[in-house]
Amino acid sequence: MTTPLPPRDTVTLALSKEAMKFSAAHFTLFGPGSRERLHGHDYFISATLRARVGDDGLCFDYALLKRELMALCSDVDEYVLLPGESPLLRVERDGTQLVAVFGEERIPFLSSDVRVLPLANITLEELARWFLGRLLQACGDRFGAWGLLDLELFVEAGPGQRAGMAWHAEAGAA
Repeated sequence: MTTPLPPRDTVTLALSKEAMKFSAAHFTLFGPGSRERLHGHDYFISATLRARVGDDGLCFDYALLKRELMALCSDVDEYVLLPGESPLLRVERDGTQLVAVFGEERIPFLSSDVRVLPLANITLEELARWFLGRLLQACGDRFGAWGLLDLELFVEAGPGQRAGMAWHAEAGAA
């Protein structure tokens, strides 16, 4: 007797490719007068999603999603990342430099080496939010057509240290 296959309904996919990564420098702000020293990470992006499976056995061409994530990684690869919406840090332009002003500290960088992100801090939590927001801007209008039900995007700064932000079709937002 042959055991029947489960019904074609939904599938969970995990996308984690070597090319979905970026290297960046940052410092985390802990409070007035308290911050990390400037340092860098090799960050890895991954996504877990749940989608409807069509009669053809395919949910959607998820290579499109991987390409979008790789493009987002490229946007911040090999830059110093600064938070543009922090109440603790101000970014000033001074000729060819950007100066991060943190309390009494003035930390200069070449403008061409910096990406100022619309975040309160450069943390895994905020980077996950930024990546998910950018992904929604780039292709969120196609999620319904793709049959996506849920998507969780993760940013990892090394083994055992990652943060995720989720999108759900019923909520329509993160």
